[in-house]
Amino acid sequence: MKKMFVILILTFSILTFSSNFSYSVGIALSGALFPYVGIYYNLDNFQIGSSLGFICGPNDKNPDEWNFMFSPELSLGYFITKQLFVGVDFRMIVVVPYQYEQLYLSGIELKYGIPVKENKINLSLSGNLILPFSAGERAWEKDRDMNPLIPIPFIKGEFEF
Repeated sequence: MKKMFVILILTFSILTFSSNFSYSVGIALSGALFPYVGIYYNLDNFQIGSSLGFICGPNDKNPDEWNFMFSPELSLGYFITKQLFVGVDFRMIVVVPYQYEQLYLSGIELKYGIPVKENKINLSLSGNLILPFSAGERAWEKDRDMNPLIPIPFIKGEFEF
């Protein structure tokens, strides 16, 4: 009886929630061009999602080595219209071999979706502020020549299916 109940709950959950997920592949531009993959959960006019971007590049300090950068992101937002999305995003940038200090960013995102058959091509722009943790602490020091209150732009293009 317990096995039947668990199977019934799992089947109901899969049928209920499976149609609300969407997946994406895209390219983001912010100082570097990096590809990413994402997964989103859509609930009426709300969307919560996560993506992971990655890139390899030469190490500035040692040209014989390469750095691997990955950037997980969490976004939460609301569809104002069927195509226009406004939300907040939280991002972390990690560069290996310097993974002991991560750069944390948070900001707002504006996304416009162009319908293509049953899928969408999304174009988005987000402005992220450096949060004063870990590697971001140096950006908030008084004698730095940068202003941490100026948002870092991210331009993204993605195919959502």
